[in-house]
Amino acid sequence: MIRSCRAYTPPSKDGEGERILFLRYSALGDILIVTPYCRALKERYPRSHVTWLAYAQYVPFLREQPYIDNVLPWDKSAGEREFLSLLRRVGRERFTRLVSFHSSDRGALIALFSKTPLRFCNASKWGALYDTPRDLSFWTAHDLRIPEGSALGYVVTPDMRKRAASLLGEHASRPFILGAIGASKEIKRWPVGRWKEFTAYAVRAGLQVVLAGEGEEEETAASAIETAVRSPLVRNMVGKIPLADLGGAISLSSAVVAGDTGILHIARMLDIPSFALLGPTPLPEGLSLARPEHTFWTRCPLKACNNWRCTQECLGTISSSDVWDAVAAFLKRLPSN
Repeated sequence: MIRSCRAYTPPSKDGEGERILFLRYSALGDILIVTPYCRALKERYPRSHVTWLAYAQYVPFLREQPYIDNVLPWDKSAGEREFLSLLRRVGRERFTRLVSFHSSDRGALIALFSKTPLRFCNASKWGALYDTPRDLSFWTAHDLRIPEGSALGYVVTPDMRKRAASLLGEHASRPFILGAIGASKEIKRWPVGRWKEFTAYAVRAGLQVVLAGEGEEEETAASAIETAVRSPLVRNMVGKIPLADLGGAISLSSAVVAGDTGILHIARMLDIPSFALLGPTPLPEGLSLARPEHTFWTRCPLKACNNWRCTQECLGTISSSDVWDAVAAFLKRLPSN
């Protein structure tokens, strides 16, 4: 039953007794962007118990975060029956408040079945389900100052770095560029040919390149890059870095070259120098996301069109030599080890 809106009040004192359900279940980049909100909430109310609800594939990514007490998984691939089971689980947890960053129908159903007495969300469609007017910010609602700077959300723990270093082996002991060779949609990917050229430039300069990503298509692309360049300086780690350790691997790199992907935004969150390759989408902005060292745009006049079916050449218009020149110039500015 949809109820009328009432005033949302922040937790009292240090948050003792509060059981908070934090809702941002997809996608990796969007989850990353709201980590500063959850971290600030937990640090302001350290005795609260914070549970983050997310798609099952992102659970390893979130479980490593020290400001999250529990992660509630939603296996979306299991269909409607699993969603109904999730609603029952949420209701049984007896959360005292819900903080949602979803204004979707599913997010509204989770809020409704959560039975929480206080619900925060700047929703437009389902505003009557929440206790917050649309102009009330998260920070004001929870008596918080807005954090400033970068590296204020997602945390790379010493264990994550240690595990990542073990996976990378000898490559972790010397400077390397981490190349995120894939993306969720083909039009957002830098063509394999460009990656081959860029990797060859790096190898000729004596620089290591670690290829990162996930999925069958990216594994095929990485294999093609390896075969073309044929150098021990190239390390193919596609499909070999668990999501829980991805931040550790990124934190060990000297710089990241990537399209509009989760890897790019983890680098930005950690303040690791990044080189962004952009075409159909603009660079996402958000709290604690550092600006890339350099942003390369497609030369297509339809850039930032958000048209996944566009047939125009997109990221392929970004020159590998231009990207390498920018990376090389950046590396020259770094202090020698």
